[in-house]
Amino acid sequence: MKETKPVEVYRASGELEAQVIRSKLEAAGIRAIFQNEALGTLGFVVDGLGEFRILVAEQDEQAAREVLASTETLTSDES
Repeated sequence: MKETKPVEVYRASGELEAQVIRSKLEAAGIRAIFQNEALGTLGFVVDGLGEFRILVAEQDEQAAREVLASTETLTSDES
């Protein structure tokens, strides 16, 4: 069985943003998880501590980046 390597596709500034990004990826059929540093639960980021890293399987990286790029385009158009 081939082992799947997790790849970071996004860094969120807080848990709410991480949950939204993960939900968008999973709605597109891409399994995503996130990891965070200890300060994340306090609601702020200091030199990367507190960030949430969104991870997907290596084979899903391109599709995940496409989903995130289309999401950014939609958000920019709404502004």
